[in-house]
Amino acid sequence: MAVFARKYPTQLFLALLLALASSQAVAQAESRVYQLNNRPGEDVAVQIRELYQGSPVTVTARGQQLVVRGEPDMLDEIGRLVETLDVAPVQIRITVRSRTDSGGKRSGAGISASGGQAEISAERRVTSTGSAQERTLVMQDGQSAHITSGQIRTIPVAVRGGRNPAAFLQQVETRSGFLVSPQVISDQAVELSIVSFEEEPANLDGYETEAVVTIRRVEPGQWVTLGSTATRSSQERSGITYQVNSSRSENRRFEVRVDILP
Repeated sequence: MAVFARKYPTQLFLALLLALASSQAVAQAESRVYQLNNRPGEDVAVQIRELYQGSPVTVTARGQQLVVRGEPDMLDEIGRLVETLDVAPVQIRITVRSRTDSGGKRSGAGISASGGQAEISAERRVTSTGSAQERTLVMQDGQSAHITSGQIRTIPVAVRGGRNPAAFLQQVETRSGFLVSPQVISDQAVELSIVSFEEEPANLDGYETEAVVTIRRVEPGQWVTLGSTATRSSQERSGITYQVNSSRSENRRFEVRVDILP
């Protein structure tokens, strides 16, 4: 052993230094508890873990408490971050406006005979109607609103991107319409994640819905077009002495507006 020590004095010295540095690092690490007043601990813990990936920090959530272990300087920084994140959820108001325009045309001609005389009659009629309605829903930032024909309701399930985001809707038993998930960026900007889906089956096996995801950043109070639907139908009837042609169309347009409540 004496020969080994004389032959490798430098290696032994470096090993002792590394062991001493590791013990000092372990000794410097400590744990702190942060009490939250407005948000669940797990929500804030997820954000801290994402920000400090690869750092020697351990974050544990217990109700509205965070237990963080790390070096004192890093714990001080995390403490200031927790104060910034621990704010009450923003209240937002979603207003959905839908407008329906429908119209139809009818034309016909016929021949009738009475008392040895023949009469030719012709008819042409054009109809046009329009209706509009607005519905409002107050919700918290991070929730989603489900918009269908004439209805809007809150869904506490956030839909994110992926191969087929509409697959998450199995949890809320809804199959058609729009999902609007607003996220407040600042007082002047709101990010809208809009998922449009229908009942038609998707091309992928195992999925029952087909969706299109759109992400837009808009100003609060700005109307955003979600989409529109159009239906058309035509009919023709004829006999020996008459002929009638009719057609009907209906257009429906959806718009959404997000306002940040004080």
